Amino acid sequence: MRAAQAKRELERRTPRSRAIACERAEILNSGLAANLEMPHPILIERGEGAYVYDADGNRYLDTSVGFGLHILGHRHPDIEAAIKARTELGWMFGIHTTVQMKLASMLHEASPCAERVVFCNTGSEATMYAIRAARAVSGRERIALFDGCYHGAHDYGMWVTDPNSPVAAPGKLPMGHGIPGAIEELVTLLPYRHPAAFDLIRAQADELALVLVEGVQSSNPQPGAGEFLAELAEVCRTSGVLFGIDEVITGFRLAYGGAQERFGVVPDLATYGKVLGGGLPVGAVTGRADVMEVFTGLAAKRGIFSGGTFSGNPLTMEAGAAMLSHLREHPEIYGRLDAAGDRLAAAVNGFCEANRIPAQMKHAGSMFHMFFQREPIDCMRDAKPGREAAEKAFYLHALNRGVLIPGTQRAFLSTAHGDAEVASLIRVFQDSLADVQEEGLFH
Repeated sequence: MRAAQAKRELERRTPRSRAIACERAEILNSGLAANLEMPHPILIERGEGAYVYDADGNRYLDTSVGFGLHILGHRHPDIEAAIKARTELGWMFGIHTTVQMKLASMLHEASPCAERVVFCNTGSEATMYAIRAARAVSGRERIALFDGCYHGAHDYGMWVTDPNSPVAAPGKLPMGHGIPGAIEELVTLLPYRHPAAFDLIRAQADELALVLVEGVQSSNPQPGAGEFLAELAEVCRTSGVLFGIDEVITGFRLAYGGAQERFGVVPDLATYGKVLGGGLPVGAVTGRADVMEVFTGLAAKRGIFSGGTFSGNPLTMEAGAAMLSHLREHPEIYGRLDAAGDRLAAAVNGFCEANRIPAQMKHAGSMFHMFFQREPIDCMRDAKPGREAAEKAFYLHALNRGVLIPGTQRAFLSTAHGDAEVASLIRVFQDSLADVQEEGLFH
């Protein structure tokens, strides 16, 4: 099937989604670029297990699962019961409630570095506060991030790699307009999984408040990231620079203890979101007690401001505690997720190799991402442009066959993706790749 035919079939099946999309464009500006990048506009009405249903009643096998947060699938009964029970008591008070300690204690026990916990509302807030805390503790202002990273939508995270800059010394460009130029002077971009990063950290040690890295880059899920993390942690320690792991995506997904547990690396600070909230908005900063002391109020030594009306709200706390309780009681979940991810990647990559299709799936556990090239990919600088038509056609075919892949192409499996669902994903991915190849879009 050609991509144009797949587009026509989707248009025929989604008249209500298309009508709503046109109507909302006149009123509602979407801040989620990922939604705008879908190969065809669909609007989701409901979710159940591994599936979502659009406004026209079409069912899709979902690999977004809330951008990774629904590790148990949509509407898991334990979480649904916790949310319903909480609504009988009220769900928003502003001041501290009796239920915050439950989730805080579970996070304290799960996260290797979490001597103290602070809740906020999103992963973006968590990384913003972690950066603020590191600056307060260190008395320095510069932070270091890695090319290919994503740490949220605040100004300090809004940097992408200048493609014309050297691999060993990446330059940076703002991710869109509105980012103050002065911030550029306070951010160092480091080469991911490259030894030159260690030299840059040592050279700037007297200026750096924090080196922040994703547990595994969601844009480039590398199962072997642990060796780099371990060396990075040691370089930061010997250089006297605080080291932070962004576990917003990897926390409770790669393992119950996140990337820290999976790779045996303990940072000074770690940030959380997504899975932690059980499907409701959440963020958290955890870390060493002496570093986290700055969160105890403005009267504290080098105290910082942190707060938010919805931070630690009881509805999220109960949903998150239900999620973590289920994961803690069923540790076998992680082995099953890893096996499903391995099976999916092996089948897709084997198909590409056998049919000489220039595409590959990178994955770490239950996180996966398609790339449209044969050349090896160790970091995002290795990802080559030039096959955009093939890439768009692939995602269009997959959607037409009933598989939803998020517009970011950063996809995930959940425990609701059983053997049958993984088999369906393999079949759809292989058939869609074959269609793209037959149309001659790989060149």
